[in-house]
Amino acid sequence: MSENSFISIRNGTIASVIAGAILLVVPVLRGSAVSFLSWAWSGVAWCWKKLIASYSLPGWAWLLMFIFALIGLINIYLAIQGDTEEPEFKSYVEDFMHGAKWRWSWVGNKISNVWCFCPTCDATLVYDDSSCRNFRSNVSRTDFICENCSNRVVASIRGGDKDYATGAVKREIDRRIRTGEYKMQ
Repeated sequence: MSENSFISIRNGTIASVIAGAILLVVPVLRGSAVSFLSWAWSGVAWCWKKLIASYSLPGWAWLLMFIFALIGLINIYLAIQGDTEEPEFKSYVEDFMHGAKWRWSWVGNKISNVWCFCPTCDATLVYDDSSCRNFRSNVSRTDFICENCSNRVVASIRGGDKDYATGAVKREIDRRIRTGEYKMQ
């Protein structure tokens, strides 16, 4: 028996099994579809009977009042929700602090990705907080250095390591937003 005839027999068998499975499922799906459509039609007929029934007001008037009430509730909800405009301070993403240019982004209402750049060449600054790990040092500080401008110290923040320095900048940003000082720039 050749390879091609084996493949033909295999494909014919697979097609027959799939066709048989489809023929088994079709009557069940047909019955489910018919029962769903009859249920939906009975719901439509019930609604129609209720709309034309005799009440103190006709059904169509009740339906009209329901639609107006729904529109009123949607308007009240939208008025309570208010505008979802971005606050004005979200455009404040850059400032000059501690001798360097600082940039950040906003995630929700929180400051994120705070870092400093050289005011001369706009290069990303690197930090040196080795004085925070030196027990002999009297002053803990973080220096921000521009590698592009002959390794000069551009900014220095006293009080702690890199995380403390970026935290101090975040606190300064918050202060400037609270006092409205950021608008004057």
